[in-house]
Amino acid sequence: MALVAGCAGQTQPSRVPPESVRVAVIGGQVETGFWEALAARFEKATGHRVEVVSSGPKRVIAEAFRRGEADLITMHASDTIINLVADGYATDPQPWLKNDLVIVGPPEDPAGIRGMTDAAEAFRKIKASGSAFVVHASLGAQDVLRDVLDSAGVSLDPEKTTLLFTDRAREVLKIAAEKKAYTLVGRIPFLNGKMPNDGLVLMVRGDPQLRRPYVVAIASAERFRSAHVAAARQLAEFLRQEETQQWIAQYGKGQLDDQPLFMRVQVGP
Repeated sequence: MALVAGCAGQTQPSRVPPESVRVAVIGGQVETGFWEALAARFEKATGHRVEVVSSGPKRVIAEAFRRGEADLITMHASDTIINLVADGYATDPQPWLKNDLVIVGPPEDPAGIRGMTDAAEAFRKIKASGSAFVVHASLGAQDVLRDVLDSAGVSLDPEKTTLLFTDRAREVLKIAAEKKAYTLVGRIPFLNGKMPNDGLVLMVRGDPQLRRPYVVAIASAERFRSAHVAAARQLAEFLRQEETQQWIAQYGKGQLDDQPLFMRVQVGP
């Protein structure tokens, strides 16, 4: 019998018959095996089947969702997913997961920040040492950077800062390496060996300020009459259940480092 989230994270019998929930998922969650493992847990608990119909960059999965190909979508919190809601394609956006960015830099480490876990203090040292920094075009990463700089009371030296119009990690790391500069990049793609790091070294990680949330939203029943909305809603609720969040907090430890692949969110008081 299918199950659905109930009070206090419990499960209760569901009247929704087993269905196939079509999902559009940001690429990193699929590439790491995380989504497949999570979906298997949901399928076992509910009897539904999860089908990934689109995976990749946010613009790709957002277009698939607009075409009505998916019942549920998840990506980083961004204007893209909020506009899906604002334009009537999606409903009920909820945070359910985080990933973390890291500060990387040249092995010479002119700012002396290697091994630090306080990003604000690291940026103070980058500024004080006159070190170069590369800012790329990802609005999410820029939001994280701005929040950290504001908390540190630091502004980057314009003469030492390069602003890029690309957020493609390989290009960003190549340019940072050429300039012997520091930059922000996702921990997973930097550590899993799927992209060349051009000799750059991980410097700062583990600061909660360097985390970005993912949001889940479901298809609008009014716009997409054939969408499996009830089953998609169950999946969205499942992602935020405390039991699922505890699993997230352990999944992938030891795969890249001593941290889980992704970070849980707080879903209760």
